[in-house]
Amino acid sequence: MHKAIGTVVMLLLGAPLQAEEFQPDWQDPVWAELMAAPPAASELHIAEIKPSREDELRESRHAAELALVAGDWSGAERILMTTLASHPDAHALRLKLASLLYGRGALDSARTLLQQGLKAAPEHPSLRLTLARILAGEQRHAAAWKVLDGAAPVLAEHLDYYALKAEAGRRSNRCDAAIPLYRQLLTRQDSGPWWLGLGLCQRSLDQDYTHAFEQARASVDLGVASLQFVEQQLEHHATTQTH
Repeated sequence: MHKAIGTVVMLLLGAPLQAEEFQPDWQDPVWAELMAAPPAASELHIAEIKPSREDELRESRHAAELALVAGDWSGAERILMTTLASHPDAHALRLKLASLLYGRGALDSARTLLQQGLKAAPEHPSLRLTLARILAGEQRHAAAWKVLDGAAPVLAEHLDYYALKAEAGRRSNRCDAAIPLYRQLLTRQDSGPWWLGLGLCQRSLDQDYTHAFEQARASVDLGVASLQFVEQQLEHHATTQTH
């Protein structure tokens, strides 16, 4: 048996053997074991690496940005649409696509896209705010109010949301509901347009609006035309009070 093992070792090491020396004992158990165990075939495993959701969204956003830099708006839209078909909950990409559609005047498509997103995520404030802005731009203030009234995000984190809601309320004859919104906003930030909106609502309800208008006049962020309007109204109010 030892002779057989030695012979095997010499064969494996490549040691030269004389023909007369190589006389294996085929009955030896070592040879039987070696012959019964064929060498293992080498196996090549190729594992497919699937990109994560985050990687796919990142690549899609980057590809869309490159298309925009190249002036290929339709290409950017196709990239975003394809990604949304696979990931309908990618709200940031949905908002990006809606802005592209809105930018080229495809308002119906932009509204539909945002409404589809709201079906899946009805509490998403950015989807509601963007849709409401489109509606307000079309002078559909009652519709904008309804969209914004469908959710209640934290006011301190969404001042733009409630500012547009207050403005939509004022312009759609909902001043009773808009006035509390303006007051809440003004506790967070002093703003001439919000003081003006509050004063306009108070005036429409035959309430005293002079304090709100005076605060609007004293603000630094009121436009020239609005400032002139406020001054005219305050002068008119002062004149009527003296007669």
